[in-house]
Amino acid sequence: MQGCYINLARSTDRRAAMEAQLRRLGLTTVERYPAFDTDMVAPARHDRNVLTPGERACFFSHAEAVTLANPAEMLLVLEDDAQLSEALPAVLRSGALAQLEADGCDIAFLECQPVTSTQHLLALWQSLQRRLPPRGSNAPRHALTGIDFLDARTLYNWGAVAYLVTPKGLRLLPALLKEALASGPLQPYDLTLGSLLREGRLQGTVLSPFLATPALGSHADSTLGSPSESAAHDVLGSALRRLFFAGPLEGLDAQVTAWRHAPLTDDPQLRLLADLMAQLFVLTARDHAPR
Repeated sequence: MQGCYINLARSTDRRAAMEAQLRRLGLTTVERYPAFDTDMVAPARHDRNVLTPGERACFFSHAEAVTLANPAEMLLVLEDDAQLSEALPAVLRSGALAQLEADGCDIAFLECQPVTSTQHLLALWQSLQRRLPPRGSNAPRHALTGIDFLDARTLYNWGAVAYLVTPKGLRLLPALLKEALASGPLQPYDLTLGSLLREGRLQGTVLSPFLATPALGSHADSTLGSPSESAAHDVLGSALRRLFFAGPLEGLDAQVTAWRHAPLTDDPQLRLLADLMAQLFVLTARDHAPR
């Protein structure tokens, strides 16, 4: 298996952290891929393009990494703020990868921002409860009993922190990305993947529990240039993704303290709806807990 992590030349701290993490996990085939910086990407040719320069550079980085990969081998792609589960090496050595190919999968996400409906979050929660070590066993959180393959077409919302592209995907995806680039691109890289999945042009799965997650606080020094008003979404979304991660949760409560019990709205009916949704989710999760 081949692998790369996408890293800007100026992001030296992230490079050092990623190299140390890969050495510790024994993932010696994963090599640094130099990311496009904003000054290396030509301006958009279409007035319809609303991507930031950072988002365009990110798209070009991922597209080139995938296009230049050897289509005879599975490709692991990481962004340089990915925190990897201790379970990842064992999963990569298991028969899971062969199953991906046998199932006709093109892309497999090691984590994502999921669609936040009760149905989809419940599927992730049930997988987590089924695959984590039993409570009271004192086993580490990454001591999984197995891994589940969930349908990316309905579950995946966005995120490209960590994913696998199968040989079949490596023969298909470069042409699809070239087509998207010729049109702008009109969406960030991960949203483009989501559109391709929903259109049925790309076959994908999400591995659960998640085997990677954005490093805590990495949204704060993002190079994508996203609007500041998205900060709350970034923090809460990152925390949600980590909740389904086969790895440590330390620091998660502190990250979301300001939002957990804050009055997010003055609309009493909207507050009631939020409370009812939370209670119904807990009741449903409890009623469908693994026996």
